[in-house]
Amino acid sequence: MTEDDRRVVLERLRELEGWSAYIFEAVTLNQKQEPATMAMLERTVGIRTLKQLRELSWSLRDRLHVVGTELELSRGEPLAALELRASSERL
Repeated sequence: MTEDDRRVVLERLRELEGWSAYIFEAVTLNQKQEPATMAMLERTVGIRTLKQLRELSWSLRDRLHVVGTELELSRGEPLAALELRASSERL
């Protein structure tokens, strides 16, 4: 992977992370600002499904953040490979 490819992949990951954070905020934080929207969603999809949407969007945001951070730190290598290399260099 070239540095340009890496940069493009990182940008895309951060964009996806932003979208998942937006989804989480839209079904969580806007409750006070848009009570009618939350009430409509709860009636339409149910409280359980709305809760699942919140959890899934946060989980996706979190995982995308970890993957992006690993890519930034590893220069394309999996983080586990970096950790193994670092531990073997200490020996």
